[in-house]
Amino acid sequence: MKGIVIIGGGFSGTITAVNLGRLSSVPLHIYIVDNNKGPCRGIAYNTRNSSHLLNVAARNMSALADQPNHFVEWLMTRADYLEEPVASLRERFVPRRVYGEYLHNLFRWTSALLAEGKKMTFEHVIDQAEQITIDGQGARVKLAGGRTLQANRVILALGNQPPVPFRLKGLDANSPKYIGDPWLGWESKLPSKDRDLLIIGTGLTAVDTILSLQDLGWQGKIYAVSRNGWLPLSHFKGMDYPDWDGGAGSPARLRALLSLFHRHYREARARGINPAILVDKLRPHTQHHWRNFTVAEKKQFNRHLRTRWNVMRHRIAPEIHQRLQAAMAKGQLQLIKGRLRQCEESGDAMLLTIEGAAGRHQVRAGAVINCTGPQENYLPSNSNLLNDMLAQGLIEPDEMNMGIKVQSNFAVIDRMGRASELIYALGSIMKGTLWETIAVPELRSQAFRLAETICSQLHPDSQPVAGIAEVREPVMEYCI
Repeated sequence: MKGIVIIGGGFSGTITAVNLGRLSSVPLHIYIVDNNKGPCRGIAYNTRNSSHLLNVAARNMSALADQPNHFVEWLMTRADYLEEPVASLRERFVPRRVYGEYLHNLFRWTSALLAEGKKMTFEHVIDQAEQITIDGQGARVKLAGGRTLQANRVILALGNQPPVPFRLKGLDANSPKYIGDPWLGWESKLPSKDRDLLIIGTGLTAVDTILSLQDLGWQGKIYAVSRNGWLPLSHFKGMDYPDWDGGAGSPARLRALLSLFHRHYREARARGINPAILVDKLRPHTQHHWRNFTVAEKKQFNRHLRTRWNVMRHRIAPEIHQRLQAAMAKGQLQLIKGRLRQCEESGDAMLLTIEGAAGRHQVRAGAVINCTGPQENYLPSNSNLLNDMLAQGLIEPDEMNMGIKVQSNFAVIDRMGRASELIYALGSIMKGTLWETIAVPELRSQAFRLAETICSQLHPDSQPVAGIAEVREPVMEYCI
């Protein structure tokens, strides 16, 4: 029986495993190596907080690229959505914990069905991969716990990295008043609920943190500081802008594309249309444009334009946006546009010096929470696995060092520029190559295509699996 080792048990790893089982015509032993006790959810969908909603409407959240209505149909089987009209349910931003249940159920149902029908074996290994060694026509994956897994193929589905440590003069990363990762047991480190807090960042991670604090009944003031002072925009519907196709034709240089965007931006504003619709128009073609940019253009975009892009691109559910606006109106939440310059611990508080347009001022906080998001520079990494693979020459940083070099069929490219026949990757580790590669619409297409590629390699003479509809989206392209 052929062995597949998938390193990472979040969305990408789980759905790749599901698709491998669905597409393979012969039995496979599929390992999912992940530190979490339960596979499928990852960090994003492991939250228990019902206030943490999906940032995409249910109609676009099917985990299966060839079954676009799968998630909505699953929701329709749940007692809490039985009475809701389908049209309304399709537009709902459901809690992320519910989506985690969906992924878990999909995995459990698929693995049980395939174990009986195709004699597939799915094994969730609660451990951490430390080393990959090429061994003839296969590979050995050494785990931190001492076990070694034999594999015919290895898939890196690592997801996002932990937050980068925030560097600030006077800030002690080991201080009990500093919370460096708002995803790992951070609530136990909070001071009393009447204390003021300072959040570094105003993006999606900050939004989740603010919602969690509100649900804890936080009484103190919450300050959120970033260089732009912008929260993510709210999703909207009921409008269109047919005058632009998002550059569906030939890819453009960055300056030309930006000039065209600005022209349509002004036109949309003049006609009373939310200009964020232009990002929606551009979204299906983003990877196409990004791959055509020069390295200098990518760096220019990353340095000067990415913040505006993220605010318009990574929008939040309208009800969440309303909660944040209400908190600001009541004075519980205050956004600060500026740069943190210094931190000084004083008794039971931290004094943070912020420099903004009006000069410098200080905020006194009982705790500081780092919500700047995941680290993007991959190599060197906090991951022993990636550092070891780099040392062996099995992987090479991409030109932006936002991930690793990967071929169009998801094969990892080594130090000598050769595409691996054994190691593959998908998801956020390809951000430098694709830019758009972290959301479900992209990931589900990648998972399907990668499973299709591996199955065809392992069993070149096998017949296509009956009942699996063809997915015609181009490899590594956005799938709506």
